[in-house]
Amino acid sequence: MTRVIAISGGSGSGKSTLASALLDAVGPSDVEVLPLDAYYHDLANLRLAERARVNFDHPDALDLLLFRDHLVTLKSGEPVRRPEYDFSSHCRLAQSVTVMPRKLIVVEGILVASTRELRELYDFLIFVETDRLLRWQRRLVRDQRERGREAASIASAWERAEQALQQYGVAARGYSSCVVSGEAPASESAARVLQHVGG
Repeated sequence: MTRVIAISGGSGSGKSTLASALLDAVGPSDVEVLPLDAYYHDLANLRLAERARVNFDHPDALDLLLFRDHLVTLKSGEPVRRPEYDFSSHCRLAQSVTVMPRKLIVVEGILVASTRELRELYDFLIFVETDRLLRWQRRLVRDQRERGREAASIASAWERAEQALQQYGVAARGYSSCVVSGEAPASESAARVLQHVGG
């Protein structure tokens, strides 16, 4: 039986780090991680300047229907081919990534709990709570190193992310099964989550 753990929280809160810690703690033979960030719509039809103006922290920027369909498929025991996204060009890459059904599917993203239809698919919803300044510092470093973005662009995207968190993400805390600190060691948070879910 496949169970799904969803990890929500603000930008830079430590969602991806917690997902990786859960993978390390349980092992790749029993865990697959499905990041919501992989499901951004392909913007190849837009000019680069137009792509940069898209609010990537709004639910409309994401293919939530495909994300939900993939979760349903994984829970039924079948593999999926999830998109691979290039954050520098804002386009999907030609190749996709095979995600296998495992005992535990970990999904993570600011907006993973933004709709009732998604929340109904989760066995557990975890909210990662982290100081705002620390989250901003993490976002700045990540976007510069991993996504090749400039500080002004990152700051603009950060403000949109914070608005999305207040509008769509904070509700996840109220629905959450467990709240963990994004400032604690990830291994400790992972252990706490696994104790909570009985894993």
